[in-house]
Amino acid sequence: MRPNFVLFVVNFLFFLILTACNSAPPPTEVAQNPTVAPTDTPVEITTPTLAPSPLASPAPTRTPTPTLGPPTSTPTRVVKTPTATRRAATATPIGAKATITATLASSPSPTSPPPPPTATPLPTATPLPTITHAEGINPLTGLPVADPAVLKRRPLMVRIGNDVGARPQRGLNLADMVYEEIVEWWTTRFTAIYLSETPELLGPIRSVRLINLQLVPQYGGALAHSGGSDPVRWEVSQSSLTDLDQFYNPDPYHHLPNEGWQTRAVFNAQVARAYMAKKKLEAAVPLQGFLFSETIETGEPGENIYIYYPRSTCFTEWHYDAASGKYQRWIIGSPLTDALDGKQIAASNVIVYFAEHQDTDIVEDSNGATSVRIIVNGKGPAWFFRDGKLNKGFWETDGTRTPYFTLEDGTPYSLKPGNTWVEVVPMYYIIGINSADEASSKPN
Repeated sequence: MRPNFVLFVVNFLFFLILTACNSAPPPTEVAQNPTVAPTDTPVEITTPTLAPSPLASPAPTRTPTPTLGPPTSTPTRVVKTPTATRRAATATPIGAKATITATLASSPSPTSPPPPPTATPLPTATPLPTITHAEGINPLTGLPVADPAVLKRRPLMVRIGNDVGARPQRGLNLADMVYEEIVEWWTTRFTAIYLSETPELLGPIRSVRLINLQLVPQYGGALAHSGGSDPVRWEVSQSSLTDLDQFYNPDPYHHLPNEGWQTRAVFNAQVARAYMAKKKLEAAVPLQGFLFSETIETGEPGENIYIYYPRSTCFTEWHYDAASGKYQRWIIGSPLTDALDGKQIAASNVIVYFAEHQDTDIVEDSNGATSVRIIVNGKGPAWFFRDGKLNKGFWETDGTRTPYFTLEDGTPYSLKPGNTWVEVVPMYYIIGINSADEASSKPN
């Protein structure tokens, strides 16, 4: 073989080896993230919560308006049982060893159980004295009645309006008692109580208010009214009082022809008595009434009474008339008369009843006026006017009986035989007894 041919083969093989080595892909470079220098603002790291995520709360639903008819079932009071709160678990950092220490609470010895709690007895309220009357004496007026049978029935407690367009009212002079209270802070309204009399025409009839929920049970009465706001009527429907709402008991009510809306709705007490007997709503209630006396020795001068009810609509005055022995009623500077007899409203007794007044969110009319809750159960100050004299003391009732009246020293107070008007006012009212300028309705 020629030397040149051998050299050629060797060079060719060497060339192939070099070519194969140079054609292999270069090693892949692993990318390295550069180290970032820490900034002045630390980065917040959120630790995952190991407790299960709560379910989304459902959107609140609107509470339905209560049905004003007789309730179909007795509402059930729901008592919420406290739910134990679970402590949230703490996340253990990855790579760290979690040390779990179980702590067992020591159990009380079964042979020495803790003594049961002893209930502390509540203080017992001193019961109010019981008042009794002779047969045939009206417990609300102290006067004899021709027929004692009329006292064996429920008092009718009739809601009568006192806004400017409702005057003059019908039948107020025939009432044994009249309560007057503020409604919606711009006017007043009456609850007239009839036991001995049974008038055929009373009015104008108005709607119920929150005060009647407390006032009516004190007399065991039957409440006559023309409707009311849904929330108040619902409260009435859930109470035990005898309710003669016009919308469910239309028989005793009618509308007078040619009268406006403020005066046309009236109530017939005679029809109401027959209706109540038919519906088995009539009852002889245990009505205690009040103490009475023909004369009174104590007292300071009290011939004039000025009450700062809403001044533009209901500023009230009572002036003692010695000839009749009664206080005569004035409203915004004019005599207030009864449309049935044309006579000025008069009372043997006037009681100013100081009571707590609470604002509510109950809307009473289309103007958005809200109701006032007046507290007439319990005890509060009272000013008693009779025979031109003023005595100061207290009213008190547990809500199941007529109020009991005492002087400031605790001595029982006696009314004058005859009818009584009760003027319910806020605690901060200032009553004028010498002039109208003394009266005020501004909070202290």
